Amino acid sequence: MPPRKTQPPPVVVTGAAGFIGRRVVARLAGQGARVLAVDRIPVPDGWPTGVEYQCVDLGKEIPAVAEDSIWIHLAWNMDRGNLAAQSASVMDFARLLGREGLTGVVGLGSAEEYGELEGKLSEDMVPQLPLPPYGQAKQVARRALEAWSGGTGRKAIWLRPFIAYGSGQAGNLAIPYALRCAIERQPAEFSEGLQCRDFVHVDDVADGIVQAVLRLPEIEDRFSVCNLGRGEPLRLRDVLERIAEKTASRELFRFGARPMRPNEPREQYADVSAAERLLGWHARISWQEGIDALCKYQEKDNHG
Repeated sequence: MPPRKTQPPPVVVTGAAGFIGRRVVARLAGQGARVLAVDRIPVPDGWPTGVEYQCVDLGKEIPAVAEDSIWIHLAWNMDRGNLAAQSASVMDFARLLGREGLTGVVGLGSAEEYGELEGKLSEDMVPQLPLPPYGQAKQVARRALEAWSGGTGRKAIWLRPFIAYGSGQAGNLAIPYALRCAIERQPAEFSEGLQCRDFVHVDDVADGIVQAVLRLPEIEDRFSVCNLGRGEPLRLRDVLERIAEKTASRELFRFGARPMRPNEPREQYADVSAAERLLGWHARISWQEGIDALCKYQEKDNHG
């Protein structure tokens, strides 16, 4: 089912200058939405014309919002293993839920909320403990959003992207780490890479978030949870070997140089039936297409 052409309501996007946020803002602005973009960094270069931007540290200040706005919360500390940082992100989110003027909320979770569960993961599964700090914090935030929705009677949806990737991604997850090493011609160390995961392009994730905004008023349930993934398992090694091929870096990628994490699931991928049913959404970009485009973008960016 193609994305619905509906005039979006006023939207507030926190974490608007980030990896996912910039894409969401651009899509909403392109559909004529009135968007308030919020981030803690100054307005980035190339910001979309006509999009209001507020430089706000959510740990210190709550932005003013227009009445009847839908809030998309993408702001989060990405130091995944830092429990204090993750707790602070939860507190920021909980405080923002008290902001007047919101008619609905779209929150961003993570596949890490499932913990060590194996196989095809659906939204109603009970997580396999223990959870990493990032997954634990996202679980707490999800419960806070569900409580807010129940207490206020307003609609909310919690989206769980699986492993998102694409241009502009920072950090030390496998794909940006591999690309960085390839560009800098530095050795890259990995496990054997036999674990299977669900890799979903960031553009598909952004489309899913926008669809959640458009569909939120008509979703029957007051609170919903949807996975965002391709719905298929893929070996990490296959992804990394394609990056190595496209960047001529085979001699730099050292498989088996690192051990698997203790109790790391061998296979995790998304049941995407809820997103298809509630949002009319499914991922459109194949992993081969996405990785090839990413490598081409990185090569062009590296050479100016």
